[in-house]
Amino acid sequence: MAYLKNSPQMAGPGERPNFREPFLVKSSPEVFADFDKIQPGDEAHFEKTISAQDVDSFASISGDSNPLHMDEDFARRTNLGRRVVHGMLLASYVSTLVGTHCPGSGALWSQQSFRWQAPVFIGDRIHIKLLVKHKSIGSRSLTIAIKGFNQHGEVFMDGEGVVSVLEERLIKRDVPVNERIVLVTGATHEIGAAISLALARAGATVVVNYRKNAAAAEELCAAMEAAGGRAMAICADVADANSIQLGVRQVQEKFQTPIDLLINAAGSFPELRPFMEMTWAEIQAAIDSHLGATFNCCQAIIPGMTERKSGRIINIGSALLRTTPMANWSGFLVAKAAVQALTRSLAVELGPLGIRVNMVSPGLLDAEVGVELPNRLRKIQAMQTPLRRLASPADVAAVVLALSSAAGEFITGTDIPVCGGMSI
Repeated sequence: MAYLKNSPQMAGPGERPNFREPFLVKSSPEVFADFDKIQPGDEAHFEKTISAQDVDSFASISGDSNPLHMDEDFARRTNLGRRVVHGMLLASYVSTLVGTHCPGSGALWSQQSFRWQAPVFIGDRIHIKLLVKHKSIGSRSLTIAIKGFNQHGEVFMDGEGVVSVLEERLIKRDVPVNERIVLVTGATHEIGAAISLALARAGATVVVNYRKNAAAAEELCAAMEAAGGRAMAICADVADANSIQLGVRQVQEKFQTPIDLLINAAGSFPELRPFMEMTWAEIQAAIDSHLGATFNCCQAIIPGMTERKSGRIINIGSALLRTTPMANWSGFLVAKAAVQALTRSLAVELGPLGIRVNMVSPGLLDAEVGVELPNRLRKIQAMQTPLRRLASPADVAAVVLALSSAAGEFITGTDIPVCGGMSI
């Protein structure tokens, strides 16, 4: 038996396989298989000469005493002429490959399908090849192909299956908020500032990201420090991947630890206009402002979270996605819908790495800079809301704080509306 990576050695139909002495790279039964190292194209091989004792032992365990397998005289009277090896005994050797070589310890069959091409007889030397065809990181599973040859190079079985790769269950201490390093983008705007203050009051070290308004960022940092928190301001353009990467490195060099909480609150409000008066460039600008900024920040932060196998990402969305859209908001809502899709996708992909990804979606706020809505419309919206008021930045910050703490330990991939029931 041997685990061979990207080293095809099996013969084609009618050719004799190369039955060289294999080298053993067997997984330790005490160590879980290293799923990260397994890649499509990897192979594992198994060789064995089937003895009468193998067949007798399998019959004793399984209870399958079919005389075709067990009685030499009976088998001789068939057109096969001799005892035939149980098909499931041969399949068990595939399980040997899966459980001890590829992927190894902790592997569990999810599904399998084998086709028997020819019988195998006692005394035959078999060679089974396993090939990894596909790897799913999200589900920690492998799709594998199987082919078995006898000593004459004839295929006696082939098939495929899916194998789940279990990982060790680790009980980790949840990182309390007062030990987190937090990056808040869009921190100088209403929602970002409220979130920053709430996290600082809870004891987190808050990194305020700004692009132009240094005075507002420093004022916010001073307010957080006055509230007993720790704060730092960085100038970085979240629309520029290189700029935010540099800002993240500055933070990590200062605190000597990766950022483990990211709040994506940056994003401008486009001018509200009817769809037919808009250009694609304006739609693209909205997407860049919301989705592009979130994409850049996630790519800058996730490597550090992956290294520690811990972290949380909270994206700010919009509860307006859950209700009948208001007219003239197409650019903004298209962009927020894209962020929602990214949130769900990252939750699936990063969950196995210990990273939670969620979305908090406020409805209309009492007052919001950059959103020009008549007071009458705001009052109508408030009266149509079950709680009879619009959201405040503090309402949004409270939910973000909960997701950032122990209360959010088992929550990922969700979109929480903060709208007083408007989206019911």
